[in-house]
Amino acid sequence: MSMKIGILGTRGIPNNYGGFEHFAAHLSRGLVERGHDVTVYNSHKHPFHENEWHGVKLVHCYDPEYLLGG
Repeated sequence: MSMKIGILGTRGIPNNYGGFEHFAAHLSRGLVERGHDVTVYNSHKHPFHENEWHGVKLVHCYDPEYLLGG
């Protein structure tokens, strides 16, 4: 049975930061390889601007962190 899975809270994949992003990149690819529909929500400031990465759908969301500070 295929599931639709969303991963929130990342700065973005592919991994440029480490930690949770590293985990999210490996998890999302593995889930896609098992036939699931995976969407990862990235910061709009992430340098990778494509809409898909290794079968993982990417949604670029506005992130005001660079204005507010981390």
